[in-house]
Amino acid sequence: MAPASIPIRRYSDRAAKFVRQSRPITVRKLRRTRNAGLDIFRDYCGNSSIHGFKYFVGNGRTRVEKVFWIAMCVLSIYGCASLIETVYDKWTRSPVVVTFAEKPTPVHDIPFPAVTICPVTKVKSKVLNFTTIYQHLVHGGNVTDEDYDRFLAMIQVCDFSFNKYLVKQEFDDNLVHLLQEMAPPFEELFLMCIWRGKYVNCSDLFEPTLTERGICYTFNGLAADDVLRKEEYHQDFEHLGEKRSSENWSMEHGYRPNIGLKAYPRRVASPGSTAGLFVGLKSELSDMDYLCGGYQSQLHTPNQCPQISNQNIRIPMNQALTVSVDPLLLTTSENVMSYSPEKRLCFYPHERYLRFFRLYTKGNCELECLSNFTLHMCGCVQFSMPRAANVHICGLAKLACCEEAESILQEQGLGSVDNSTKMLLQSCNCLPACIFLKYKTEISQSHFDWRRLTDTIHLCEKELNK
Repeated sequence: MAPASIPIRRYSDRAAKFVRQSRPITVRKLRRTRNAGLDIFRDYCGNSSIHGFKYFVGNGRTRVEKVFWIAMCVLSIYGCASLIETVYDKWTRSPVVVTFAEKPTPVHDIPFPAVTICPVTKVKSKVLNFTTIYQHLVHGGNVTDEDYDRFLAMIQVCDFSFNKYLVKQEFDDNLVHLLQEMAPPFEELFLMCIWRGKYVNCSDLFEPTLTERGICYTFNGLAADDVLRKEEYHQDFEHLGEKRSSENWSMEHGYRPNIGLKAYPRRVASPGSTAGLFVGLKSELSDMDYLCGGYQSQLHTPNQCPQISNQNIRIPMNQALTVSVDPLLLTTSENVMSYSPEKRLCFYPHERYLRFFRLYTKGNCELECLSNFTLHMCGCVQFSMPRAANVHICGLAKLACCEEAESILQEQGLGSVDNSTKMLLQSCNCLPACIFLKYKTEISQSHFDWRRLTDTIHLCEKELNK
């Protein structure tokens, strides 16, 4: 008997039984899923601690009541989101909040202020009688060429303006050499100096410094090698005459330990006038030209170039002037360094490169910015400004331009400059230093009857005879 035949099945028929059969989605299932979602929402609203959500549900609530509470909650969420956005925007603009944690600092950890003294009398009367030359020019008198050149140089360092009577000159590259030749000898300006209660030769304490007021003398300033990039400077003359190195002190780290009082810049071990600096200044009566006479002084940090015109103390003759100094050292936490300078609004000393200065301070940055902007506007710079070797010194014809450049720099925030000027000014970006030192001063003065003192104790009678 023949065997029964086995039916042949195709592969597709055998594989079909492994294919998952899709079931049609019915309306009942959709409704059941929606109801489950509503149940979860009702359960959440009924048990939520968020105020107002429980009024969204409940059989006893009218539709108007539910709509009202939904609107109130939406408005509340919108208001919270707006406040969060405002706070976040404020944080992105200024994430660093400045708080002052005052901590007493020993006086020996802070350098004594640098003291710059400028004689307003820039020339002795036997070299140039400024008032006489001025009157000759006004009334049409004769003046020698040598006296006229010296008079032009004096105008640039005097407080008064005499430009309208003079022939204009655009450049005056020999100006500083004339000022140095005419400057009164050092020993005819300083009578005596006392430092930390001991008499010291004034020439051992003060070094010549070039400022916008001419030849001045600075005590406790840093050396030119520590402040200036000499490779970028001209070689016509020196701006800072100090030679002592400040390798044992820095603004960031202060004095090195176990250095003692011989460290430079100088410091004191205790407060009080006896631990400070006493300077006796003099001026001969024959040199007291009242168009240009007296003394000016400025107290500043040792790492900053003095700018007498910004802030100074006027020292009148026949007066005893006492300046009490209260130092304020401001430091910034190291964790603030992770923020960008634009957010923390200050520069650490190593962050900002200046072309002419090795040390960043706000004052040094502003002086370099003023020099660059004056060169941009006038094609030259004033004699006291930092400059490269191929840059001219402005003459009298350019003084008005220099004054305008300084005025524009001061008014840059008012938006009254053209685009090219605005771009140059924005490149200055002279933010405060994150670590800086400033000195608050309190001044007192009284009449000084020095003649009675010298006649009584026979002190410096020959030096003060005239």
